[in-house]
Order: sequence, then C-alpha cells, then structure tokens
Amino acid sequence: MQKTAIIAEYNPFHNGHYYQAQTARHETGADVMIAIMSAQFTQRGEPASFDKWKRAKAAVESGAIDLVIELPTQYGVQRADRFAKASVSIAEQLRCQTLSFGSESGDIDAILHAARSHVEETSRYKEALQEALHEGHSSAQASSRAFRTVYPSFDLTRPNNILGYHYAKAAKMIQLHTVKRLGADYHDPSLMDIMSATGIRAHYLDTGEVRAVPASTEAMFRTQPMTHWEHYWPVLQFKLRTLPLHTLTELVGIDASLAPRLKQAGVEPSFERALATVSTRRYTRTAIQRAFVAVLLHWLKDEAPTRFDEVPYVRPLAFNDLGRLALRDVKDDVPLVSKFDARLDFEARVTEAYRLPLQDDALIEHRQRPQFISSK
Repeated sequence: MQKTAIIAEYNPFHNGHYYQAQTARHETGADVMIAIMSAQFTQRGEPASFDKWKRAKAAVESGAIDLVIELPTQYGVQRADRFAKASVSIAEQLRCQTLSFGSESGDIDAILHAARSHVEETSRYKEALQEALHEGHSSAQASSRAFRTVYPSFDLTRPNNILGYHYAKAAKMIQLHTVKRLGADYHDPSLMDIMSATGIRAHYLDTGEVRAVPASTEAMFRTQPMTHWEHYWPVLQFKLRTLPLHTLTELVGIDASLAPRLKQAGVEPSFERALATVSTRRYTRTAIQRAFVAVLLHWLKDEAPTRFDEVPYVRPLAFNDLGRLALRDVKDDVPLVSKFDARLDFEARVTEAYRLPLQDDALIEHRQRPQFISSK
C-alpha cells in the first residue's frame, strides 16, 4: 500500500489544501493520503478555528484525505524544528513512503540541499546567530538571519520553506515531495479562489462570508461559530492577574524576563491589546501566543517532552474506507489509540480548556471515538 503523509493544521481545510492533497496523491502514486494534524491549538499558539474532530471530518469528507491522525498538543504547540520532528516520526511510524508538503520554492532539490548543508554547524553561522541575538532578535528570527548569512540561496524566512527545511532534517526513512503553493501566502488576506487560512478567517470575521473552501468546510462554518483568542481572554486574564510570578516561570516557554510582562498584560481589556503590549523583537507574537497557551493549560515545564522524534501513540481522528485499510496495515506494530486511556490525560486537559468558553459539552475528550466517514 502506497501511503503519502501531509503535515497540516487545516485551520480551516481550504481549496489550497485540497489542491495540495490531490496533487500529491497523483504525483506520488498514493493509494492513501494521511494527514497528521494539530489538535485544539496550532503550532503558532492559536486556538484552532474549529475543534480537531470537526476539522478532521471536513478534511476526509472533502475526498482529498483518507485518514487524519492527531499531532498531540505537547508536540504540536512548539517551534518549527520540534513540530517537524514529531510529525515526521508519526508519518514514519505509519510506514508512509512519502511526505508531501507545500512550499514557496516548489523545489525539493533546493530544500534537500539546504537541509543537508549542515549550516548550523559552521562557525560563521554560530557567530551570526549570536550577533542577531545580541541585537535583540527572537531565537527564530536570529536563526533565519544567520542562515541567510551563510546560505543566501534558500529563503528560510518563508513559513512553508521553514517547515519543509525542518521536515527534511527530521526525515530518516521517508521520501520527500513538495507542491508549490498556489494563490495567497500564509498571511495574505487577498480574496481569490485559493486563499490563505489567515485570509479566510479574517474575511469571515469581517463579513460573515465563507470563501475559498470545499463544501465540507463551508458546512462546518454554517453549524458553529469560529473560535478565536478573544473567547479565552476572560479566563486568561484571570490567570495572568492571579498566578504568582514564580508560578508563571514554571510554565512552558516562560522565563523570568517574560513573566512580569505577561502579568502587566493581564490588565488589558482585550487579547489583542495584551498581545501588542507584550510583543517585542525578542518576544514575537508567536512566542507570546505559545506562552498564553501554556498559561491557559497550566502546562508545566516538567510536562514537556524530553525528545521530539518519538511520539508515544498514534491516534486516528477520522478516516474513510481507505484510511481504515491503512490503520489495519499497521495495527500490529504501532501504538494505536482509539479509546480513551491514560495516555490521553494531557489531551483531555487541553480539550477542557478549549471547550469551556465555547460551552460545548459534545467536546469532552473521553466521549470521543475515531470518526468513520463513508466513501460512498
């Protein structure tokens, strides 16, 4: 069975995702398309626009994806290299022969060459990195600037190029394939047939209109309000105002310099005002959002994974007939989780934090089972 994996957030699943999956299926000769998808919060530290079960269902109902596997929150709300290691490890556990991803370059050879160049091991890179850090740049920005100094032919500032680069570094057995992005870039709000997820969400909040998505995703918008950070601000504000500084520094992604800034942000009237108050060159919007996720979840540093190239379980969220065959193919040697058990305790806590402001009792974790979507 030829299996091709895609690492995704589907926030929400849109026409660009549909194009990528269909192109990858054709170009890699896949019998089964498997998406490894972020859970209730995204890699950049945002609450997903819709819960993981609805997003997984929409992807499979589109016909482009056959099986959606959960990327657990502890591995998914992480910087790009950790996110990539965990996602690739799941794809390799599932014995996927190919990993396909979108990229701005569309040039797999350029991505592979950059990943195999060992830039980060050079003294020139290390010197440039320290210089950028001393100038006050965040670690991610400093890394990209240092990389460009040593290896200017590959743009490591573009979001999908960054992830593609880290997928290539993480891959041990899996072959890589890329599809050049069509339409809008990640943060581009332009209106067109293929829009960015950011643009789709912004347009919906501004107008109430859903654009550039398959019918399965449009139906999701029609049945439930879209989730965003402002839903969580009252709870987050309470926690920022009441948690002691020393407790904040025990949480993932929060150091002694950031903790007081977060406390000050707790007096702001809205999430966006709080984010603007805290953000600096050193503490980017993404880093602050991840810190806010940690506060919301009370995610302690000793609960973070010690390594990211081993994810302890594989959890299907939705599948069709082909996806079920893919699961049967690996069930004897992969730690599949289809019913609630202790391995999902942290994920249950995540879902409680995600669902409570939405007052959605249907999202209680222990009630959930993988969803079968008929292919007929």
